[in-house]
Amino acid sequence: MARYKSRLEQELESYKDTLERRRRRIEAELGHRTYIGKAQFDCEYRALKDCFAALGKLRLSFNGLRPMMDRIPEDPGDRAKLVISRLSQFKELYNPAVNNIASVFPFIPEQIYDQFEKCMKAALLEIAHIEDDVSTALTNSGYVEGAKQRDNFESAYIEAARLARRRFQQLSVISD
Repeated sequence: MARYKSRLEQELESYKDTLERRRRRIEAELGHRTYIGKAQFDCEYRALKDCFAALGKLRLSFNGLRPMMDRIPEDPGDRAKLVISRLSQFKELYNPAVNNIASVFPFIPEQIYDQFEKCMKAALLEIAHIEDDVSTALTNSGYVEGAKQRDNFESAYIEAARLARRRFQQLSVISD
């Protein structure tokens, strides 16, 4: 009977140790969480969703802003018209994106907003470069500059998305 009782006590201690390790792990996980109310979560989610919707459209337009070198018209005037037309469409997407992002600044994490600003800066530099001289924008050096700005935009966009995903993984919504 004593051996049986001793074995049961060992099993019980083993079970208690397992439960204690699980409790510590759960506490550690909860310690890295951010607790917010549903209203705040909804506001932040909607703000980020709207920003990414605007930036996503701008991102697609950015990719087609400068026509492929083998697909541009021969006539310099036609080339300029094509690029100006695409730039006009790009600016139509840029302005609402800037307004949207600026209006949600208080509602989104600063690190994500910083990445949005990098996107806006790259887009603005691209606009300025093309508006400065359309013919230069369609040279090899112009395409290199455009690729650089597109890469800057793309990397900031992807980093903002990564930060947003991580943010939502760390949030825990509490009842109001």
